[in-house]
Amino acid sequence: MSLEELVDTLSTLGVAHEVRRSGADGALLFLPEFGRLLGIWPHFRAENALWVNPGFLHSLRVGVKDDAWSGPGGDRVWLAPGAEFLGEGGAVPPAIDPGRYSFSSDRAGVTLASRGEAFARRTGVRVRFRVTRRFRPLDEAEIDAACGQTFLRRSGCQEDLELEIEGRCPVPVRLWSIAQAPPGSELLMGNGKLVCVQDGDSHRARLLVKTCEAGDPSKDDSGEAAGVSRSRPVELALVSPAIATGARRRVLLWKAFLYSFSGRSAEIRQFASRMVY
Repeated sequence: MSLEELVDTLSTLGVAHEVRRSGADGALLFLPEFGRLLGIWPHFRAENALWVNPGFLHSLRVGVKDDAWSGPGGDRVWLAPGAEFLGEGGAVPPAIDPGRYSFSSDRAGVTLASRGEAFARRTGVRVRFRVTRRFRPLDEAEIDAACGQTFLRRSGCQEDLELEIEGRCPVPVRLWSIAQAPPGSELLMGNGKLVCVQDGDSHRARLLVKTCEAGDPSKDDSGEAAGVSRSRPVELALVSPAIATGARRRVLLWKAFLYSFSGRSAEIRQFASRMVY
């Protein structure tokens, strides 16, 4: 979906959103109410490198209200480990997703913050937490410095995450950052990065790169670490280091980065190989 199409759809449905420029002519789109980065475009005419759930948009169009949470897609943050915080069948507690996000912005970027309480099933305790996501759009020079110089069109953002745990908690809580790419994407892993090739045989091929300052790809919570899914969105999932246990108030600070590139298939695949080797 193009930036223009998604903005028109959200505007028609009355859904609050924020668009920020990145790179030379790329863009980021945020969905404040749902705590999401919903779109990242390497240039304004490109397709979104993140997956947007058509079921979510349909439920807004028809005004469906039920107990099932249909997530928007995009890039989100949950709490890990999943064995503690996810319910039966992988159900996500509403306190975690969609959460209750507040929104603020300034010239530097966008801040999304949510406070809630989640039950850790295995440990049997309630965890009071606050998650803050601070996004800063990156320019071309910053993306080149991080990923290497390229003639590919590009955009990206830095995310400074903060997790605060209130009260004593024996659970080693982590942040679980998940970006969803369209079905059919090819996910590669290496050199501390998750790299996702989209429309790899097209002259409009795209690349989505997710990395972090410290942490690891999610192994036990996100399913397969690499491969191709034809029927469901492909997840680029990273988990932060665990927050210290025992103290009455604990804070974890973590940095994550998301980049998108576009170009011809051969150029994209060559750049993807450079990212993972």
